[in-house]
Amino acid sequence: MASAGVATSDDCVKAFNELKLKHTNRYIIFKMTDDLSQIVIEKQGAPDATYDAFLKELPADDCRYAVFDFPFEVEGNPRSKIVFINWAPDTAKIRSKMVYASSKATIKSQLVGLAIEVQATDASEVDHSEVLAKCTAV
Repeated sequence: MASAGVATSDDCVKAFNELKLKHTNRYIIFKMTDDLSQIVIEKQGAPDATYDAFLKELPADDCRYAVFDFPFEVEGNPRSKIVFINWAPDTAKIRSKMVYASSKATIKSQLVGLAIEVQATDASEVDHSEVLAKCTAV
């Protein structure tokens, strides 16, 4: 069984750095390969993609990691923070939840510049208002 020894694809780090520095995407969704040996990119959202469009891309019954360049305003000033989401819905298989949980530190350590982390097991925990509250509280 795969464990914390899961590798992160170089493409994941490259795409994240482009999101962070060049804003080439609004979000990136990462998944495990079928043999659970590597974390790879599953989907990327265009710079004008909405948060709602991103949420629709998260599978209802499997785990994923994701980063979202979350825009918001503070006292009329536009800001954004890169949010890391560990999506582990209650309906996901136990093995998937275990592998994703044990590999989270691996991907997070390689994605330098994450501002907020959200651990989500259902849609209410990634609701726009919940993430906005986390972004503005820090």
